[in-house]
Amino acid sequence: MIKIKTQRKEYRMNYRILSFTSCLIALVILLTVSDATARVVKPINDNWEFIKTDFHRDFDNPDHSWQKVTIPHTWNNKDIQSGSKPHYGTGWYRRDLIIERDNSNKQYFLRFDGVGQYAEVYINNQYVGEHLGSYSAFVFNITRFLNKEGSENTILVRVNNELNDSYPKDNWLFGIYGGIYRGVSLTVTNELHLSLTDYASSGVYVHQKEVSNKKATLNIVTLLKNETSIIKQITVRNRLLANNLKVVADHTEEKTLYPGSMFPVTSYLYVKKPRLWNGKNDPYLYSLETELLHNGNVVDKITQTIGIRSHSIDTEKGFILNGEPYRLYGVCRHQDWEDLGNALLPEHHKKDMDLINETGATSIRLAHYQQADYMYSLADSMGILIWAEIPFVNGYKDNADDNALQQLTELIKQNFNHPSIFVWGLHNEVVKGHNITRPVNLTKKLHNLAKDLDPSRHTVAVSNQWWHFDYPINELADLQGFNQYTGWYGGQPHELNNWIENYHAAKPDVRISVSEYGAGGNIAHQANDVSIPPPPKSQFFPEAYHTHYHEVTWSAIKNSPFIWASYVWNMFDFSVPEWNRGGIKGRNHKGLVTYDRKTQKDAFYWYKANWSEDPVLYISGRRFNERKVDKSKFTVYCNFADPVLELNGVVVEGRKQGGTSVHYIWEDVPLRRGENIIKSYALKDGERMEDQYTIIAEF
Repeated sequence: MIKIKTQRKEYRMNYRILSFTSCLIALVILLTVSDATARVVKPINDNWEFIKTDFHRDFDNPDHSWQKVTIPHTWNNKDIQSGSKPHYGTGWYRRDLIIERDNSNKQYFLRFDGVGQYAEVYINNQYVGEHLGSYSAFVFNITRFLNKEGSENTILVRVNNELNDSYPKDNWLFGIYGGIYRGVSLTVTNELHLSLTDYASSGVYVHQKEVSNKKATLNIVTLLKNETSIIKQITVRNRLLANNLKVVADHTEEKTLYPGSMFPVTSYLYVKKPRLWNGKNDPYLYSLETELLHNGNVVDKITQTIGIRSHSIDTEKGFILNGEPYRLYGVCRHQDWEDLGNALLPEHHKKDMDLINETGATSIRLAHYQQADYMYSLADSMGILIWAEIPFVNGYKDNADDNALQQLTELIKQNFNHPSIFVWGLHNEVVKGHNITRPVNLTKKLHNLAKDLDPSRHTVAVSNQWWHFDYPINELADLQGFNQYTGWYGGQPHELNNWIENYHAAKPDVRISVSEYGAGGNIAHQANDVSIPPPPKSQFFPEAYHTHYHEVTWSAIKNSPFIWASYVWNMFDFSVPEWNRGGIKGRNHKGLVTYDRKTQKDAFYWYKANWSEDPVLYISGRRFNERKVDKSKFTVYCNFADPVLELNGVVVEGRKQGGTSVHYIWEDVPLRRGENIIKSYALKDGERMEDQYTIIAEF
């Protein structure tokens, strides 16, 4: 049983151990755990205090007041998004903690799901550990640092988000929000337990072998820990349950568990006629129960969802799921929200996933970093395939190799059992100038590490230099991605089709994806002429060009099934520190949805009509409601019938087919001065669907 109680106290500490600028947590919890409890996990996200200061001497300075905050929290939710120079520095958090223990045989683990970006943890004036990396979780066993007999404990964490040469990204393309921006929890286990400290993983790794609809073999590696000084005889039991709770496979393994380091136990589950996890067609999930028993009693247990599937990638057919071609198309996602930064609650992640799912996307590139575990779980349940990657992005730093390898290890181990993840991303746009050899060498190391940790999944690396067919940074991973911006950073959108054909002809055995493509679009900017791309660093990004770009680009990609995946950059507008483009400072406007998640741009409905099975009938250009022309072009997206267009109650003739079967165009439609009502309709299963809006013409 756990009881949590907040208690305020005067904060005093001997600061001699802190010769650095720091962030503090003073956690205060009343915690009671009985012997019979196998494992208890308690979130500790409320009743925190925060102060932004570089120096511990400012804690009691009346000019530096503490503010009450709730985790998740960031101090950069406004300034990174402002376009001005953000505050990258240090902050402190605190909360009081009391742990009342019925006995001394429990183990206590403190977990942080995400801290941006450097954290040092202290408990009761003792150094516990540190972590560098804004996007992955980390866990410390804090048992030996706790005071005895239910007395108060002080937990301190230093958080700093300044640029660090040991970290493989900068703050240019997206900022690192400072703070404890994902949840914090305390886990209590018995002295015999499943490991929590293998890079903050579950301690259970499910390797899928020989997967078909006839049978599947699950090779389960479980890491155990004996925190006593005595040899123990233990049993590991794995059970796979269908969603009706019927046990479909089980295995029991007896072992001798010695004191000391983590001990792996391998079990095998043989599943007859498994129901396969089949993407959006059938995202079926089993439950895997893993129990550790001693003297017949369960001393630890975890339950995870598991999807059984196989996948491969063919040079001509693209992505193959469970032996059948399965087209991957979708979006990239940055996790920050307007006014919130990246300190998001589950409902924010769910909102994003619902919007992505509405487009009909079959895949998401979670760029350019590990995202909240809830996102991967949502993808598992929705059947959306995930490209997961680390923030080795936008250049190379000489001292960052070790941290890049660490973050890849964390990404893979923490997310190993998610069926939605099919590929590990190693880097994105890392060659700048003439420094090529070192990023090449690091990419090779990352690829080898990924294959050692997880041979079942592919690796991918991404270049933004699509015009170089032969380049030293290319073809170092299993798969090659190209960030393709023809029509935005040079050229015209229609030129993409030539590039696709030429590259595939030159390198037919290289498995390629269009890992990013996009153009800026501000819904407040409207124009009639889309023939000339706007300069990408200018202040005017008309939505009509954004729409035109996506119409042309997707039409080219759609006709190339050997492209194993393609991703719109980006699903949502997002912040870029100190940018000043497209009419709003600090903003990248390439999203299909505005930064506040309130407005879907026209291109959103273009993809929904092309990708989704839901009926769509939509007239683009509705925000271009004042037109200084006597003739205008109108476009309708409809995925279930040939639509009719009416202008002021009169049917408009001259309908043309656009780049795909859902794309309908009427050109040079005469307008009348003043108000014009545009309407389109079509029949779906005998019922009329329609869309309309009004424009004002002045000429």
